[in-house]
Amino acid sequence: MRNLFILAFVAAAVCMTACKQDKGVTTEHGHRFINHTNKGGTMAQLGEKVKVRMYTYLGDSLLNSTQKDSKKPFELTLPSKEQIAQAPGGKVPAFIDALLLMSEGDSATVFMKLDSTMKQGLPENLKKFDEARFEVMLVDIISAEELAAAQKEAEARVAGVKTAVDATAKDYADGKLKDKLTVLPSGLKVLVVEKGSGEPVKAGENIETMYYGCLKDGTHFDDSFSRGAPLAFPVGAGRMIPGYDEGVQQINHGGKAYFFLPYQLGYGEAGNPPAIPAKAELIFYVEVL
Repeated sequence: MRNLFILAFVAAAVCMTACKQDKGVTTEHGHRFINHTNKGGTMAQLGEKVKVRMYTYLGDSLLNSTQKDSKKPFELTLPSKEQIAQAPGGKVPAFIDALLLMSEGDSATVFMKLDSTMKQGLPENLKKFDEARFEVMLVDIISAEELAAAQKEAEARVAGVKTAVDATAKDYADGKLKDKLTVLPSGLKVLVVEKGSGEPVKAGENIETMYYGCLKDGTHFDDSFSRGAPLAFPVGAGRMIPGYDEGVQQINHGGKAYFFLPYQLGYGEAGNPPAIPAKAELIFYVEVL
């Protein structure tokens, strides 16, 4: 958290200094843009995947940051030409325009005018501002070759995880895991694969997990492995279903485990159709990074 505030302060200081010296240029969609570095390398293109760090301000108030839940740069796929053309009202987010004018390693500031609709969801004390400011850092442009290699690796990883989860789900259904499970007072059952050599996971901290979820019969409904990106969330903040939130707190960073969730700790009596039926018991294989 301390590093986040330091980075945000530095970004704001850079902006204040640069804005005094450079009024910037106007992007294709009317946003004021200032590139603080202009490294002159390969420019980001429509449809490419990029890694960015970004801080959103109204005045001196930091509204959001890509580092809120994760220390890693945020991966973003830039829209295609067709998606740009179909933008409602021709309005393209300022940070998208900014990224298309940047090369790897560039840091920039871009301003976006706020209309009455955008202001509606703001707290009263922030509605006085007429523009938002984005401090954007283009960390990396992911090439097509890198994307293809990552996709191949992800597919192989998913196949391996699926094989292991299918076998575990069958053993669970057949009653072969009874002596290996830790049953918590909530009804959550945990099968620890590796406890993990890192610090214990604690409520209140931001963590990243890779997961594979299936029904009791092994029917897959979701996973992060196929996306090649971890799920980041604050532990114990109610952002996750109860069984998942409780389960991660049973292992350490670097740990791996299976969570067997009764429906009360999952999606309840109604389920989450169509993937998850009513009163569904769920199985998650989870790795805490």
